[in-house]
Amino acid sequence: MLSRTPFLLLLLLPLASPQNILIVLLDDVDDMAMTRTKGFPNITSFFEKNGVMYNNAFVTTPICCPSRGSIYTGTYQHNHRTLDNTVINGCDGPNWDVNVAPNSLGKRLQDLGYRTGMYGKYSNNYRGDKVPVGWDDWLGLVGNSQYYNYTVNRNGENEKHGLDYKKDYLPSLIFDAGIKFMTKKADKRPWCAFLSFPTAHETFDAAPQHQKLFESSKPPNLNYPSFNKTGDPGKHWYTRSRPPLSNYSAKYNELGWRRRLQSLQSIDEGFQRILGNIDTKNTTIIFTSDNGFYFGEWGMVLDKRQPYEVTIRVPMFASGPHFPKGATPDTVVLNIDIAPTAIDVARKSGATRPRPGISDQSYGLQFDGTSMLSLLEAPNSRNSFLIEYHGMGDGLDSNNSCAHLNMRCWYKTNKVWHTEPKFDIPDGDKFCFCVDSKNNTYTCERRVNNNNARPGETGDFTNFLYCAFSSGFNEYYDLHKDPFQMKNMWGTLPEDQKYEFRSRIGQIRECRGFEECNQLEHSGFGAGETMRF
Repeated sequence: MLSRTPFLLLLLLPLASPQNILIVLLDDVDDMAMTRTKGFPNITSFFEKNGVMYNNAFVTTPICCPSRGSIYTGTYQHNHRTLDNTVINGCDGPNWDVNVAPNSLGKRLQDLGYRTGMYGKYSNNYRGDKVPVGWDDWLGLVGNSQYYNYTVNRNGENEKHGLDYKKDYLPSLIFDAGIKFMTKKADKRPWCAFLSFPTAHETFDAAPQHQKLFESSKPPNLNYPSFNKTGDPGKHWYTRSRPPLSNYSAKYNELGWRRRLQSLQSIDEGFQRILGNIDTKNTTIIFTSDNGFYFGEWGMVLDKRQPYEVTIRVPMFASGPHFPKGATPDTVVLNIDIAPTAIDVARKSGATRPRPGISDQSYGLQFDGTSMLSLLEAPNSRNSFLIEYHGMGDGLDSNNSCAHLNMRCWYKTNKVWHTEPKFDIPDGDKFCFCVDSKNNTYTCERRVNNNNARPGETGDFTNFLYCAFSSGFNEYYDLHKDPFQMKNMWGTLPEDQKYEFRSRIGQIRECRGFEECNQLEHSGFGAGETMRF
């Protein structure tokens, strides 16, 4: 662990002009894929030498659109009100236009004199009918993640793309547009570029030159005790109701892992292109993902949405003049910290005069998160945080035996992927793929202990996950003793502790603004009080 003094000196360094800001957002990329494989030499070597690679980085809602709402606004889901991936529940549409777009980091940086550019996936349901407020340069993917056969809105004009790799591969298009924006010489204003890739969301389409890589690679999750552990009565209804993996779903799971690693090679190579075109000494870079991913834990394949470690942990790397080099702190950072960090960087580097009539109170939402620079200064200032999600479910379809009432299920066939390597099962064969249910609605408190002590060592190592589901089911895991969340200990807790957990959840899920949320994040079990077992 680095001492506090070097962090403070970095924060006080005077800078000649406002820093440029680059945010790189991946889709569905778990912490394990980025940090525990050796497949991304350009990205990992850069941050290992020049920045910070956080050991404890999390998202507060482990699904695409709500997490993106939190990234853009620096607020918890219950404040920006993007409840799931549907328009009716806030993903784009009227709610987004009121709560997300005008309170985004793009709009705030624009008001501080930055020119701003957004490239790639904006939300799951962006309609391509306008350029959202806050962005000077725009290349927005219409709809959800695609690599080919999509439409983008380029500064107000829609353009269709097909299947030609050289002309249409979306990750390349995003890199090209972003680099053009970042290297524009005529405009002397500082810039913020937000590059949001479809990678590595299904369909995991890799560039042709990468489609034979990682042929022997398998997800490390296959060795987890939670792998294909189905029917666990300690898990809430949706998780414990998953059937064991079939031959087809197991094959789909392993091949999906390989395709994801292959598709990420374009990101690694493109990131090196960026480094060759910008001044990294005057640019803050934040690199992360919107959520983690499953690879067969509890019988669930290639998805997210659950409150467990594999889906809430994400890569979070940062570099720039205010960040130390070669650091791997245990500080807890969240997706709701990205927007506050961008604003803090801008102000610390000289962008202190907003547009006339603009102040922090001009925005409808105030940050729930905090700047990562402040967390470097005071690494123990956050002990816990909220995880929340509203489950999705569909109506019953009498023509689809895979469909279940109030669940999200469909069939997977050999047509699921159109590029190599394909899901090679016989024509007409299929398996039922489920990802969610309406009662997969929860509010959780995740307490993280910054002490890396191991089980059996002395001291206060309170480290837990507590979840209250809308069905009335409760889950509690002691992650110090049970890192794979195999044993739900809720039934063993004394009634006074159960009351305390429920009381705290009731407060945290209502918090609004940094002061209120941070006070709760810094209190509770482990902050002067030790759990009793």
